[in-house]
Amino acid sequence: MVVASKNVVEPVFIVLAFTVGCLINRRRDTQITYNESLDDVEDQRYVDSPPLKPTLLQHIERPVRKAPNLFFVLLSRFFNAFPFLIEIWYWNLTYWIYQGLRAVSARAIAGNEPIFTRARDHAIQILTLESFFGLDIEQHFQSYIMNQQPWLMPILAKIYYSHISIGILFLIYIYTYLPPPTFQRIRRTIAIDNAIAFVIVTLWRCSPPRLLPQQYGFVDVLHSKAGGANVWNNNRFQLTIAAMPSLHFGTSLFFAVCMCRFSPHRFIRILAPLWPTAMLITIVATANHFLTDAFIGALVPLLGWRINRVVLVLKPIQDYIFAPLINRLDLVDSDVRAVPKTL
Repeated sequence: MVVASKNVVEPVFIVLAFTVGCLINRRRDTQITYNESLDDVEDQRYVDSPPLKPTLLQHIERPVRKAPNLFFVLLSRFFNAFPFLIEIWYWNLTYWIYQGLRAVSARAIAGNEPIFTRARDHAIQILTLESFFGLDIEQHFQSYIMNQQPWLMPILAKIYYSHISIGILFLIYIYTYLPPPTFQRIRRTIAIDNAIAFVIVTLWRCSPPRLLPQQYGFVDVLHSKAGGANVWNNNRFQLTIAAMPSLHFGTSLFFAVCMCRFSPHRFIRILAPLWPTAMLITIVATANHFLTDAFIGALVPLLGWRINRVVLVLKPIQDYIFAPLINRLDLVDSDVRAVPKTL
């Protein structure tokens, strides 16, 4: 019963969070005319987080239908009323492509002992490097937590497995309170971070400390019923040799930096650094990452932030996907349309 409840809690929370995100970003007046530019300019003024029109529609005038179709009228009003729905689509697209690639990779290397041996060798190389600089504290730190502060380990396990839920809350917050250009840049950065991380994970596979031979002294406290494991994070599609880089830490640090830099709420700016601090303690204490993994993980969003506009090469695909919906909305005024924010 307990395991079954764990399998349900996270999906239910995600659905509820997205529902709340849609409700708090609901537009009361669906007859707003949007004349926003598509330019991703940092100094654009923020007014009620207006959606932006795809470039595909900028120079094309569509004739107004004389007999509106009730279905598309209602659909138009629905998307105008709940613009955050499109962000749910974007999140699912980004998340499931990344997880799907990891799952394919996991199945492709299943049973390939040379690859797993090489991943262990890479992990030992990291330990050797850290030992040279006096940074190999992971095993001692985990041992201290397990023996001196055992009450803390279940809390750390919950922190580790909550990174998706926290990411969704972060997305809802920045959509609600940040200017569209800033939100778009952050969203693009998260997407490009996944791509960068997957390339590293594929080209340089590395075992986490918990999978090293017993003589290294690490204990796997996460992937068990006591550690909070469930069907979503402990199955045959999980890519286990993916310690480098640590997106758990890199993404948490990126969230904190964004909050400190852009949040209009002082208490959020004050509390934000606590999340990456807790995540760093967690990934080391649970033997899921080395400190070096965390360091490289922190560099991934830095690179992603600088090259985030690479994602804009996909903009024609976005326009192609959403243009049919937008062009078929049977509205008297072609400017009054609910359209997705640009990439």
